[in-house]
Amino acid sequence: MALIDFKCKECGHEFFEIVNSGEKVTCPKCKSDNVERVYKGKFYGKGNCSGGCSTCSGCH
Repeated sequence: MALIDFKCKECGHEFFEIVNSGEKVTCPKCKSDNVERVYKGKFYGKGNCSGGCSTCSGCH
């Protein structure tokens, strides 16, 4: 699993999700699957996660 930043190509919403390899990602705002991975040069780990992704309640 990895915490990855995405940007929706439909509505422009930027978000991050914890995903498994090959898992399909959809935008939490407009539900489109037309999303792209973005590289922001940041790393997540204990103490750096806001818990804002829809698949978890915080990084451990």
